[in-house]
Amino acid sequence: MEAVVSTQSTGICKLTLMETGQLTALLKDRLGIGEIAIGAAPAAAPVVEAEEEGPPIVEEKSMFNVKLVAVDSAMKIKLIKALKGRLPDLNLVAAKKLVESAPCQILDNVPKAEAEELQKMLQENGAEIALE
Repeated sequence: MEAVVSTQSTGICKLTLMETGQLTALLKDRLGIGEIAIGAAPAAAPVVEAEEEGPPIVEEKSMFNVKLVAVDSAMKIKLIKALKGRLPDLNLVAAKKLVESAPCQILDNVPKAEAEELQKMLQENGAEIALE
């Protein structure tokens, strides 16, 4: 039983925020759970102040995965043509399958500038894109 739980939790952790919301709504519906009223919060544990170590160091990502989250059905053909033109390894049939299989990964490990450029171009052609 423990392996099943581990496998399921791994799959859930890979969901996007939108997919997590959809999963939550589906589980509430299937399990008959209504909205939960949140009462007074329990008393918080005493706060232990940490020593100040200066501002936290945040590393900026330089490589991104480009994910097609959703497609505007009215602009589907325009998006297929844009993908085919932008990704030369894709033929028309492969571009169509890619668009119809949303949400899906389009490119992996793309430099930030290229990922943002691709995101902008695809959004102009009716796609909802996530950079991960």
